[in-house]
Amino acid sequence: MFAPFKTFSIAAFAAASMMAGSASAETFISNGRTFEVRFNDLDLSRTADQQELQDRIGRAASRVCSSPNLTEANRCRSNAIAHVKVPVATAIAQAQSKARYAEAGKEPLALAH
Repeated sequence: MFAPFKTFSIAAFAAASMMAGSASAETFISNGRTFEVRFNDLDLSRTADQQELQDRIGRAASRVCSSPNLTEANRCRSNAIAHVKVPVATAIAQAQSKARYAEAGKEPLALAH
C-alpha cells in the first residue's frame, strides 16, 4: 500500500503587498509562484523531522520569493512562511497525537480480580 503524498504549497505574495508602508496585517495574495513541499517521508512527532520540515519550507519560500530587492524578498519569505504556519502546526499536532495514542497501547494493563 502506498502512503499518500503529504505536501504544503508555498506561494509567494504579490509584489504589491510588499510595498513599504503597507498595513502589518496583510491579506495573502499569491503572485502565482508556488513550490510544493513534501513531508510524507518525515515523522512529525519527532523534533528533528519537524525542524527538517521547517527547513524545507524556508528553502521553498526563498525560491518563490526571489527578488533583486532584498527587503522585498525577505518580507515575501516571512509572509509565505507565515501563510503555512497553521497547517504545519496542525500536521505536527496530529502526528504527536497519533504517537501518544500508539504509545498508550504499549503499556501493560493491570487487571484486578
